[in-house]
Formats: sequence, structure tokens, C-alpha cells
Amino acid sequence: MIATVTLGERLDTPCVEALRDGIARALDVHARVLLITGEPGQFCAGMRFEPVPDRASLAGFAGVIRALLLAPLPTLAVVDGPALGGGLGVAAACDYVLASDRARFGLPEALYGLTPAIIRPALLRRLSPQRLAMLIATIHSRSAPEALALGLVDEVATDLPGAQNRVIRSLRRASPETLTAVRRWEAATLEAALAVGVDETASALERPSVRAALASEDPTWL
Repeated sequence: MIATVTLGERLDTPCVEALRDGIARALDVHARVLLITGEPGQFCAGMRFEPVPDRASLAGFAGVIRALLLAPLPTLAVVDGPALGGGLGVAAACDYVLASDRARFGLPEALYGLTPAIIRPALLRRLSPQRLAMLIATIHSRSAPEALALGLVDEVATDLPGAQNRVIRSLRRASPETLTAVRRWEAATLEAALAVGVDETASALERPSVRAALASEDPTWL
């Protein structure tokens, strides 16, 4: 069985709850693969900051990243549009990232005085610290082929449905016991890293300069 979660355009409370519930449902029914996708031409353009999320909301998102990183089943992100900020973090937390040629990947946090602190553990699965710093500092988004070269993407496909079916057939063969053992490799340091990420983001969101920058968000930065 394949469990599917379709993301909204932004990571607001309903989207985070849908992710959390979708992961839990996949475990309840003993799904063989968890597929995370967006609507056609979309994936997820990051966290919604209107209203500004409180600490509980940030902790809820951190819990989703934790659940993805430690899920005892293979996870596949199919990206057919912008995967930005927290949306990129959700994709990076998956075992396999499949992208179309119209996908875009980026971390806009530095535009607003923020850092991708909550999603840092997921990003560091795929990027060296130097490459992560570069991606944060340069801000502009990357195309799917550029993201593939960086390691954020595992495959770029022109036939997205065909590639998705092929990857699912491969992933579903993985033993849950093996995956559970592999997840333990990351579990030891994950909790502390996510807690730091929540604290750092919550503190940043209290700064007037950050709130002013978010209020004047420029959607054309891509």
C-alpha cells in the first residue's frame, strides 16, 4: 500500500496537521511507501508567517520533520514546483526526492533575518555544512538540475508519473526492520537539534525587524 500526503501551497497549521496525520496513518495501515507531493505545478513554498506562528506551531512542524527522518518506511517526495524554506526541508527529510524540470529549490530565510534552523538536520543529510551555508547566503532558488548537482534532488524526470511509479516499485521492497535500524543512526542527535531549531526560530520571530521584513515579503525573489 502507498500512503499519500498532498501538501498545500504553504506550511500553515492545516498543512502541518495533514502531514502529521498522513505519516501516522501510513504507519497505522503498515504502508510500504509514504509519498509526499503537491498539486500539479506546486510542492510547498514554505511556512506561512501571517499570522506569525507561535512556539507550539513551530514545535509541531519540528515534530513533522522528526517523524519523516525517523519513519520506519521509505519516503518519497515528488516535487513539481517551488520547494522553498520549510517546503525544501520536508523534501530533504525524505529518502528520495524526484523532481520535474519545472521544480525550484531555495532557502529565502536570509531575506527576512531568519535561518532554516528547524530544517537544518534534514538539509545536512543532503548537503555539507559549506554547501548549506552557500545556499543560505546566496538566497536565489535553484533549478532542478542545479539541485540535483548539489544533492538536494535524487532524480530529475521529464515523465514524472512514470518515474514516480518506478521509484515506488523500488522503495517498497525495503525491509521495515532494516529501515528502523538505519533511522537509529540519526535519532541520537536529532531531538537536541530540533529543539535548538525551534528556540532559534521562535526568538527570531519576536524581533521587530524580522516581523517588518515578513510583512513586506516580496514574492518575486525567485
